Amino acid sequence: MALTRRYTIGTGRLVDGPTLRRLRMRAGLTQAALAAKLGVAANSVARWERNERTIAEPMARLIRLTLEPAKPKRKGA
Repeated sequence: MALTRRYTIGTGRLVDGPTLRRLRMRAGLTQAALAAKLGVAANSVARWERNERTIAEPMARLIRLTLEPAKPKRKGA
């Protein structure tokens, strides 16, 4: 159950170009390094950041899991 919740919580939140760039920069990654982590071409990341291409929800979910900081676990949960 916990694994399923982790992958479904927050679905529907868009990852647009400026958000992707901010998350990538905060993580200290280049476009090429992020592309390698995601398994896509570096120019895909560049196009997403310029809003030339939309980011499909499955990829947006992977981006959030890869770049968003982990939330601290609550004690007793």
